[in-house]
Amino acid sequence: MKKIVFLVCVLLLGGCSAKFAYNNASWLVYWYIDDYVELNNDQEDMFDVMLERWLTWHKNEELPKYQRHLNDIISDLETNNINEQTIAAHRERGRQHWIRSRTHVAPDLVTLGKTLSSEQITELFLNLEEENIEDEEEINETLALSEQDRIDEWTEKNQKNIKKWTGRLSKEQQELIASFYHKFDSTGQHWLAYKREYQQQLKGVFELQERDEAFEKSLYSLIVDPERFRTQTFQTAMETNTQASTEYMLALLAITTDKQLKKVVEEIAEYKEDVIALQK
Repeated sequence: MKKIVFLVCVLLLGGCSAKFAYNNASWLVYWYIDDYVELNNDQEDMFDVMLERWLTWHKNEELPKYQRHLNDIISDLETNNINEQTIAAHRERGRQHWIRSRTHVAPDLVTLGKTLSSEQITELFLNLEEENIEDEEEINETLALSEQDRIDEWTEKNQKNIKKWTGRLSKEQQELIASFYHKFDSTGQHWLAYKREYQQQLKGVFELQERDEAFEKSLYSLIVDPERFRTQTFQTAMETNTQASTEYMLALLAITTDKQLKKVVEEIAEYKEDVIALQK
């Protein structure tokens, strides 16, 4: 069920292919869900109605909020109003977009969850654990690399990410990105442990004999507040990375050229134009 929430919110929140996601939401959702659990015809009919309702709500209620948020980001960049406080404020606004969406879809997902058979539940958790094992193998492969190889891999990935927004990077910018590797904590193992704990809690709810009010409350709580299953160590690492990310952005911004900044603004403006188009 967490995977369904995640996909729905990705579709609702848009992204680089927002128009495509909106126009093809139904088959994208089923393509994704089929990797975890096969819905029967009645469940598919139920989900079709839910998804249409979610998209209508999102288009009318949420997209205008995204448009205003993107306008504010562009304004802050153009007026050089980027500091720790504004970055924290934008980060929190982004988090609230996600929270509103998952909270909105939660009651419908509880209703759908009540219809899952024991066979579907078994299938769901077997597939989730199969994915966990794949993630674990990937984490172990990374840990098996030498320290220098991990640095090189991290640096290449982050330089590529920044380059998508700014265009060609200077040598100074490349070196700055590489210098931030040691400021970030590795969270792969924490994230995997968190996923498994969350899934174990979710499985416990589905093992309840009755699909009664207690089931509904427990499932709803898991959907709207999964973060409570993060360990303190994981939470501390995330806070460290949030602070490092802020320092990283400010340091990069300080050596970003006017031409690069213009490209960043243009890239964000394209997202805004997508959001505007989707509202029509």
